[in-house]
Amino acid sequence: MRRFYKAPYNHDGSKKVFNMGFHPTFFYLFPTLWLISLPFNFVIDSAVLLIGFKIFGKEKVWHNWRRSILLSWIFGYLSDITATILMLCFELAAGRMFDTSVMSNPFGHPAKFLCTLFAVLVAGVLIYVFNAKVALRKTELDEKNKKKVALLMAIVTMPFPFFMPVVF
Repeated sequence: MRRFYKAPYNHDGSKKVFNMGFHPTFFYLFPTLWLISLPFNFVIDSAVLLIGFKIFGKEKVWHNWRRSILLSWIFGYLSDITATILMLCFELAAGRMFDTSVMSNPFGHPAKFLCTLFAVLVAGVLIYVFNAKVALRKTELDEKNKKKVALLMAIVTMPFPFFMPVVF
């Protein structure tokens, strides 16, 4: 089983990098990943919204989906970008003050973990607020169910790949 919390070494002493998915630094290093990430994010957001409407709305699932998916997708992506910028600020600050990297191993030190957790939680809070206040506004759900769907969106679509180590 591959371990993502520790950067293992090859036999010759060089670091081994595993498949990390869509980590935020890859978007900066490889801009073409945006072309893959945008539709992937749309599919994930659509699935979570449909499940949320099916569980909490129980009626007019597709009607509510059509009214909310575009704003939910856009604001979810903006929330992820905001968290990415915050994560890169932590990375720059850690590099200047401590000569270390936050993203190299978020589980390597409690401060690194807390910085990463803070960035992920900021994205989650933004996703919740944007969905509850803006994206789900035109749906035919009552306020209680809008908040439940927004919470489901926030929990499921938070940028958890931030916790995957990146070896530069």
